[in-house]
Amino acid sequence: MIMVRDAVRAGAGVARLPISLVGRDLTLGRLVEWGDAGAPEIVLWALYPSRRLLSARVSAFLDHLKAAFPTGAPDELAAYVDG
Repeated sequence: MIMVRDAVRAGAGVARLPISLVGRDLTLGRLVEWGDAGAPEIVLWALYPSRRLLSARVSAFLDHLKAAFPTGAPDELAAYVDG
């Protein structure tokens, strides 16, 4: 989707992209929103068998997700994508 966003930024056409990916572009005026196409909420689940058997890598990944997206708001994803 990032390649599609970059192509749209370059003037290649239009695209239906999540606000979390283009929010900053909309704010800065690089892209224009034509409307809202309703879509189901995206939910991320991290499933693992047990806390006792949780590897250090999985634990670190889950800690990273919690720190990067504490509320799960689209703005958090947009800030993460934009760096």
